[in-house]
Amino acid sequence: MRFRKYFSVAIIVSGTLLGLGIYIQEKQDTEMNCLPRNPYGEGGYEQHLSVEAGNREEKIKIFVEEEHYKEQEVLEYIQGAKEELEQWYEGQTKGTGEIQKDMKFLEQIANNPVMLSWSTGWPDVLSWEGRIGENVSEQGEKTELYCTISLEDHEEVWAKEVTVFPPVLSESQELEKKIQKKAEEISHEEGKKLLLPETIDGETVHYKKDKDYKGPLVCILSLLLGLGAEPLAREKEKQKEEKKRKEMQADYPDIVEKLVLFLRAGFSIRRAMEKLATGYLRNRDKYHLGERAAYEEVVKTCREMEGGMYEAEAYERMGRRYGISQYKMLSVLLVQNLRRGNENLLELLEREAASVTEERKRSARVKGEEAAIKLLLPMVMQLVVVLIILMVPAFLSFM
Repeated sequence: MRFRKYFSVAIIVSGTLLGLGIYIQEKQDTEMNCLPRNPYGEGGYEQHLSVEAGNREEKIKIFVEEEHYKEQEVLEYIQGAKEELEQWYEGQTKGTGEIQKDMKFLEQIANNPVMLSWSTGWPDVLSWEGRIGENVSEQGEKTELYCTISLEDHEEVWAKEVTVFPPVLSESQELEKKIQKKAEEISHEEGKKLLLPETIDGETVHYKKDKDYKGPLVCILSLLLGLGAEPLAREKEKQKEEKKRKEMQADYPDIVEKLVLFLRAGFSIRRAMEKLATGYLRNRDKYHLGERAAYEEVVKTCREMEGGMYEAEAYERMGRRYGISQYKMLSVLLVQNLRRGNENLLELLEREAASVTEERKRSARVKGEEAAIKLLLPMVMQLVVVLIILMVPAFLSFM
């Protein structure tokens, strides 16, 4: 309780301080004599303002264009881009002006706002994306490489000549290319199938699909599933037994209190047990309730006594079946009452009823504290979200 109180106070104080900070910042930002421009490329924006002119106040809207560069700055950026392109060209062609693999065109230049647009003089040899064509001669093909550099209203074209050679292929790539080409040739008239050549360069070739190993994978998964099924079943059984035990512990105070009530009304122990079982069965059938393990044991005990079992033996068997200390003690009290004629049974059950009532209250308090602890994480997450919602606009306004 004290922790929750401190937590609430912390939320209030943090929110109040943050709100005051935002209010002060907003008040400082109210009066101004200039509006900042967005950097080049981000576009302009509209700003709503309140204007006091003479004795009147008007609401107006001002459009603020993005930042523009001076002509000298534009020329410097374009010149810097050309120098970068020269270095890039030397790296791509290794200083020879020749290439044997696809080129990686620059999309932008670091710390330079210019825009680059690429093209080539012979797209069949070198495409506008920098890929080498399929039918390039072994002797090489020359083509022009163009890059249009633009910034604001200025535009210049950087051009270079490059000699394109077929890319160097590995044995696997070379074989793949030959098979693909020959397969297309012999399958020209086949519409639904691609025929694979039986020979390549005079050598007989055979084809097999790559194995996907689904069979062994199914076997491994089945083995893992089979090995994990038994531990999983034991764990589920354990959870089921634990749930049953907690349910019986929760029903114990009700059973004791009802027995005390019936004994006060003058019923015998056996008659009180029968009355308890009859009431449970009637309510279960009438209201379509699920079975309660503790009451089902009472019903079973009554049926054993109806079948001719001695009352004391039936109570002993009931205590063993429960397997919980509270019910075992109840069974002992009932058996002692039958064998020794204990006249204080009602008083003992009343004490037990008072004890379990206190235990129930204590358990409820513990569960309430556990629930509060479980709710703490969502509360903290909500606080973080609220702080982010409040702080991000404030931080952006400072920026």
